[in-house]
Amino acid sequence: MQENDGQSVLPAYERAQVLLRAGELGQARAEARTGLDEHGPHAGLYAVLGRAHAAEDEDDHDSAAERAYRAGLEAFPDDLDLLAAYAEFGLAGDVMEQPGRVARGRKAADRLRELAPDSPQARQAGSGPGPKPPSEARVQRHDVRTALAPGVTASAAAEAAAEAAAAWPYDRRLAVRAATLAELARPVAAPARVVVRSPYLTALLLAVAVSALLLTVTALELPSWTLLAVLLLTAPVRHEQMLLRRARRRAQAGLPVEHREPAPGAPEIPGVSPRQKLMAAGAALILVASAGGSAAWGHARSTAYPHYEASVPRSFHGMQLSQDDPLGDYLESSMEETTLPPGAHPFSGLYRDEDSGDSITLVGATGDLHAEDPDDLFLAAEDGLGEGTVDFWSIDPGPLGGRAECTSLRTGSGTQGMCTWLDKGSVGTVITRITGSDDRAALARLTRELRRATLRPTERGAA
Repeated sequence: MQENDGQSVLPAYERAQVLLRAGELGQARAEARTGLDEHGPHAGLYAVLGRAHAAEDEDDHDSAAERAYRAGLEAFPDDLDLLAAYAEFGLAGDVMEQPGRVARGRKAADRLRELAPDSPQARQAGSGPGPKPPSEARVQRHDVRTALAPGVTASAAAEAAAEAAAAWPYDRRLAVRAATLAELARPVAAPARVVVRSPYLTALLLAVAVSALLLTVTALELPSWTLLAVLLLTAPVRHEQMLLRRARRRAQAGLPVEHREPAPGAPEIPGVSPRQKLMAAGAALILVASAGGSAAWGHARSTAYPHYEASVPRSFHGMQLSQDDPLGDYLESSMEETTLPPGAHPFSGLYRDEDSGDSITLVGATGDLHAEDPDDLFLAAEDGLGEGTVDFWSIDPGPLGGRAECTSLRTGSGTQGMCTWLDKGSVGTVITRITGSDDRAALARLTRELRRATLRPTERGAA
């Protein structure tokens, strides 16, 4: 262990080490920080500070541990103990959630192998000869599964584990096993016991359940908050992980100051079987495929729009489509000057009854309108109609779907009714004279009929 400028910091380091081994994590951190403040950089104090933060197994403490290790390695880049501690911390991270931390841990382990490949520190970090040691959680699950043999209740297994730990109080693994079984023996931990017994099968079934939820929400267009059901599905797994972490903390806190002597004959942890690897790979593949498929499906649905071919009918309700009519020419030129989405095609038509003087006006456009907000369109229409507006009301848009709203306007020639529809592939307005409430219903029917007569769907799409 390196010293600072020849000035001994051994007493401060030893006090911090003793506190760390006794499970007094907060006091160990305080002692390490005091030593660093009083004596300056010291590799051992940085290692104690990092371990004392990492032992809390919480996000904020993990970040503090990262800072402590990196500060130590900046001052002492080749210290074996510090490199081993940082490698152990990094490699214990989740490669899916913390890829950067795992990569830095692997880099520290590689540096250890480069500096001292046969050293105890290299073997501790899993970078020396032989396979990388299993994680603490994996050891916990293996020991619990072994203890919970068929016919053995969780409470009986917890009692036997407590007796074994008391018989050899210096073995951390026995202490962790006893604390874990004590946690899992509680009635509320029954779902967590299932997860501990079959972690790979649980992961596979959970992946199937989460994937089914994702696809169901997408297929039925359910609200996004429905995905919070994932929290309910994963509750047993999260509870199991919390119990394992809590058991490790409890075991660490109850160990004597010197607990380096393991009990003889500790069983080896078997490797992951091909069947377990297959289940883990299957779970990952199912989740990735369902998440990607759901995202692609949702995007395609959100941008889809119905395609129409617009053809204004030559006659409607006995009235002929006006040709060379000044108003019709004005409508057509107005639609050509209107700003429409790219690729949109305008249409317009004017029908007159020469005997009664009644007329029906139609203007609209087809195209990709999936990004148009109906609220913006109808609010803009209301704002632009002015003081002549009498009333607004909504109507059934008919089989083509979308949204339709109407208004009545006072003009010099009487009261005009105007109905506008909007779906993701078309927009249109029908205008004609109305005299009362009966005409309102007639105007709604007329709008739906003229819309259906003008638009012919050419591709299936959601309005």
